[in-house]
Amino acid sequence: MKSSKILAALLSLTLFFSMSGCTTKDPGNETGDVKNGLENVADGSYEGSGSGHGGDLKLAVTVKDHKITEVSVIEHQETAGISDKPLADLPGLIVDHQSLAIDTISGATETSTAILSAAEAALSEAGADIEALKKPIEKEDKTSEVIEKNVDIVIVGGGVAGLSAAVEASKSGQNILLIEKTAVLGGSTSLSGGKILAADSVFQREQGIVDTPEQFADFLIKLGNGKVNEDKLRMIADHSSANIDWLIENGVEFSDVIDTPNPEMTPNRGLNAASGSGQGFITPLAQAAKDAGVEIMMETRGEKLIVDENNAVVGVEATQSNGDKVIINAAAVILATGGYDRNPELKAEYSPSYADSRTNVGAGNEGDGLIMARDIGAKIIGNDSAIAQILPYGSAMADLFTYSGLFVSVQGERFMDESAPRPVRTPIVLRETNAPEFFIILDDKMSSENITKSIEEGNGFTADTLEDLAAQTGMDAAKLSAAVARYNELAAKGVDDDFGKNAELMSSVDSAPYYAIRCTMNTAGTFAGPQTNLKAEVLREDGSIIQGLYAAGEVSSGDLIDKEYPGSGTAIQSFVTMGRIAGETAAEYAKANK
Repeated sequence: MKSSKILAALLSLTLFFSMSGCTTKDPGNETGDVKNGLENVADGSYEGSGSGHGGDLKLAVTVKDHKITEVSVIEHQETAGISDKPLADLPGLIVDHQSLAIDTISGATETSTAILSAAEAALSEAGADIEALKKPIEKEDKTSEVIEKNVDIVIVGGGVAGLSAAVEASKSGQNILLIEKTAVLGGSTSLSGGKILAADSVFQREQGIVDTPEQFADFLIKLGNGKVNEDKLRMIADHSSANIDWLIENGVEFSDVIDTPNPEMTPNRGLNAASGSGQGFITPLAQAAKDAGVEIMMETRGEKLIVDENNAVVGVEATQSNGDKVIINAAAVILATGGYDRNPELKAEYSPSYADSRTNVGAGNEGDGLIMARDIGAKIIGNDSAIAQILPYGSAMADLFTYSGLFVSVQGERFMDESAPRPVRTPIVLRETNAPEFFIILDDKMSSENITKSIEEGNGFTADTLEDLAAQTGMDAAKLSAAVARYNELAAKGVDDDFGKNAELMSSVDSAPYYAIRCTMNTAGTFAGPQTNLKAEVLREDGSIIQGLYAAGEVSSGDLIDKEYPGSGTAIQSFVTMGRIAGETAAEYAKANK
């Protein structure tokens, strides 16, 4: 028996050593046979850059012993607030996972992409195997949980309307919950230039600008062409000055600049956030909401309204990014989910003229609130409207955003006074060319780094002759050549006999190489959604009120705008107004129906 045990032990040892000998360690890789993509990277720090929302983002990746030990952002021009989470989280996630296959941060995709692109550029320069570093990360299986919450008011959406509603509702002392589907508050407002319109504001009075709510309302109604809710627009104009005071009370800082976003709008009533972006509204309002005790749940998407036996709304079903279900029981629900620019089906249904457009709005604008309200019988209204401009897409935007040089149709013909204000350009392009795009023709005098980048991105073209330029773009060579010759003739003459453009803005196009920058339809907001009354209550098809349901902001703006957007700052003022009203009205209803 003893000899048998000894023999068994020897056999076990032999088997162990033979199995161990099957695995050899890569001397240059501590991970053994598992290739992590860094086997050939020497210790050191490597720099790379990526294109973000505000410009180039630069970072450094440190590698030691074939592992990423640090990722640090060196320089960026991203907007504070929007970019905070990806800048804080993504570098650490790259280190933790030793991977470039990191999910972007919802609501801050451009900054996320810039960080990952910069890290890839740095590691590529270092000689890393980028394909190996981009292999999908294995994720642990997780069983979804169901979370139930009981509150007085739930607000779906954390843009300027939702935050305004939250701050206003919090005055009632009730239990307020705001859910936001992305990882960043602010929605499309945070991506805007930070302008808001107001009549008879404290800043106008300080600078001696005489203005009245009546003048403001008359302008908005005039552009509505009889397809807008005049009573609601007058109410918005009436509230506009008080809203500025309210924003100041809640921490918003303004610059001294008062301008106009539309030359046809007088007097100047465009106020500007001191930060230079819409985040100047979002950051202080979010802080005011938190200070007032509002609970905010991020990455929580509202999906379905809960109704009781009387068809009153009594809550929301939501899903978190980790898959957990959230059942929110509430006495009142406020929808503030934004528009539907990123939902092709809704765009085709409610804004068909803009169905093929690109968009630069927040990632959350997928029409969630419209769909939820429609599903329970809300009346949906819209005028085939959108904030739409036909602009260069990509890098050329920086140089040509307000450019008024030579514009030609996709056939190659000049069709307008290019100096017309941007808000009215789009209707002219659509009317005169029957196409949602055109080209800006430039010559060597306008060449720049951004123009070169635009060509690399596929949005621009260059050639030494107009004939070759036409061939690349699909324009008619004879028409393009004739348009350029005529434009040069009028520029030399000093009088635009064809379209009446100011001669000082006309510069000849006569120095090769030539450039054609494609301009395409780009939306920054949509206008359709559940109809509301002046108290922000959502209505059914028969005009009756859906008890417990309110809506504010872009989600319910179908009766505010027709084809022409009045100018930057119109939407934000409208959304603050209706958000505050929704918060106040919902608070009154919730208190009476607990």
